[in-house]
Amino acid sequence: MKALIDHIPRELLDDISTGECVPIVGAGFSMNAILPPTCKMPLWSDLGTEVAHRMKRAFSGDPKAELSAYCAECSKFELIRLLKKCLHIGTAKPGPAHDEFARLPFTQVLTTNFDFLLERAYNNVGKPYLPVVDEDLMPFGRTDGETRILKMHGDLHHPSLMVITEEDYDKFSKLRESMFQEVTYILSHHSVMFVGYSIDDPDIRQIWSLVKTYFGEFRRPAYALLVEPTETQVQTYIRRGVTRVVSLPRGCMTYGDVLADTFQQIGRAITTSAIKRP
Repeated sequence: MKALIDHIPRELLDDISTGECVPIVGAGFSMNAILPPTCKMPLWSDLGTEVAHRMKRAFSGDPKAELSAYCAECSKFELIRLLKKCLHIGTAKPGPAHDEFARLPFTQVLTTNFDFLLERAYNNVGKPYLPVVDEDLMPFGRTDGETRILKMHGDLHHPSLMVITEEDYDKFSKLRESMFQEVTYILSHHSVMFVGYSIDDPDIRQIWSLVKTYFGEFRRPAYALLVEPTETQVQTYIRRGVTRVVSLPRGCMTYGDVLADTFQQIGRAITTSAIKRP
């Protein structure tokens, strides 16, 4: 079996090395968190199932619709309180995949996650970072060596900025216009690496569509890191504009171990390449 690093395109390694790649991190990456034995980090579908169960009905298959219905029936306060519980905010710790990810030389990271696993991972590895949730921080840029974590859907420390319900998504481009424009600019000027992200969010798809419209065949490439994806998953990513799906073999490893080893090998390859340069 080939080493995991052999599955990573040379062009992606170059862009990560030079700071020209921005990762987009989704809920799937949070599955790598360290939790108490009886706990599990939910995906969006799991959250949809949970709120449907609380409303004593079958899950419709649309998490956003279920969360919106729960918000309308029980209030935004109850929805936020439920998310805090389901995402194990007090107990979830970053796993090895998070720590190895944080060691990579990304200058900016985009995430739609409400949790704080990325921030805790950067703390673990001793790297400076700046969470950007409120648009007021955007004009200040970043200091040397700092990674900006753009939490475009807000987080559980900023409930008024969280994008959860259908109404939140509908208003995103107008109520959070600065964030919308910033993300559009970033995706226009960097290659993209999707990690644990399904490209289901309508705002990201709207931004991604704009980038494709602006630059056509000259837009920067987009990669998706997937662990042993099905052919249906691969075709879904390609249909949504991903240039190349990077399929990583699992072997006998867990999903999190595959990602941790991959990020570690990327870091080594970048360091070795930098040493060899004249």
